[in-house]
Amino acid sequence: MDLLPRHGVAYATLLLAYTAELSRRESVEAWANAAMNHGSYLAVVTDLRSPAHALIEAGLASVDAEKGVCLARPLAATATASSPRHAMRHVAVVLLSARPPEWLRIAVDADRVEHAYIPQQDVQALDWLEDELDDVLIQARELLQDEKQLDLSKAIGDVAEEVVVSALKAAGKDPVHVARISDAYGYDVDVPGEQFLEIKAAGPRTADRFHLSRHEYDISVRRSDHWCLVQVIFEATAFVADRITAADVREIRELPAPVLSKYVPADTLTFRWEDTAVITPSPESWQLSTLRPDPAFTCPGFSHWEER
Repeated sequence: MDLLPRHGVAYATLLLAYTAELSRRESVEAWANAAMNHGSYLAVVTDLRSPAHALIEAGLASVDAEKGVCLARPLAATATASSPRHAMRHVAVVLLSARPPEWLRIAVDADRVEHAYIPQQDVQALDWLEDELDDVLIQARELLQDEKQLDLSKAIGDVAEEVVVSALKAAGKDPVHVARISDAYGYDVDVPGEQFLEIKAAGPRTADRFHLSRHEYDISVRRSDHWCLVQVIFEATAFVADRITAADVREIRELPAPVLSKYVPADTLTFRWEDTAVITPSPESWQLSTLRPDPAFTCPGFSHWEER
């Protein structure tokens, strides 16, 4: 059972949390039965055994030989709210962060939600949250581990590199995907005798900026005549697709090294930037690439990134 906090799932979770806090429940079966005997009509018609087991699997509850059913701290906290509506809102945050849907890390950042990246069926399932939906999603996103976000960002970048490599091959080139060898090159793709390409991935709402490492910048200066940054902009549909195809690529554009240098923080006698910088070129600085995605290109979608 998934834990997407549909209204019924959120209600069942809250009911189980209340019941676990009322008195000791020696087993999952006893816990679910006690909740079903809670007295409300919804409790009688709701299957509470499946969500009870799902909460155990998600680490939100456990069964101790001496203490019986024990709630994890986040779930236990929801049972203290006096207002059921308020409590269910917090239940939604707990469930989303404990078992996050694939789109949560893509569609949500610190201050906004891109609804186009969320499958319509999930939007409809969460519509009971009404005008609180965005706040719930943002709060749940803040609870996720940054390491997983870094892995997802790498998966998106890897697909962008594959798009470019396949486009080069379709154009009759013989590229070497050096990023698969090492990050030490300072670029991702070597087109022998022509260019060194650093590939960046973006969606419609992140195309205005990208991260550049100090090493990538130093190599762009050293190989200025041949180094070029290539940005692959994916359609919003790509982030929820089971498979990514050429149709999911909105645009491929380029930023030559001399143009890039205009936007990089300058070193001074008292300052030198290290690690990475966020670069935000003006829209006019980009050049439309002559590369076109290979019509035959296909790869697993970002929703399968953990399987890679």
